[in-house]
Amino acid sequence: MDNIKKEKIKTWLIVALILSLVGSFVLFFIGYYTIGFVVGGMFMVLATILGQWSFHKNADYVHRNIYNNK
Repeated sequence: MDNIKKEKIKTWLIVALILSLVGSFVLFFIGYYTIGFVVGGMFMVLATILGQWSFHKNADYVHRNIYNNK
């Protein structure tokens, strides 16, 4: 995948994270607690996926640089 596609995916994922977090709070304040809980759960799942992906990407980068420099 080229870098432009990866950047677009990252941008849309961050937008989805922000919208789901804001949407969850708005739904809770309006009184739709169940739907707000589901949207908040979607936020947690997306945040976990993004965090794990960036962790593995950084660990791979460090691993490659350590063994390429020797």
